[in-house]
Amino acid sequence: DILQQRWLSEEKATLHDLAEKYNVSAERIRQLEKNAMSKLKGRILA
Repeated sequence: DILQQRWLSEEKATLHDLAEKYNVSAERIRQLEKNAMSKLKGRILA
């Protein structure tokens, strides 16, 4: 959902938007986004 809203949506959500939605810090959203991107890259390159 984070990647969808941050990268694939017409109206891109900010880290702070998602932090508020999930009741966590913007830094935590950033960490989750980075982790998800790494997993995607790993699957694409594998």
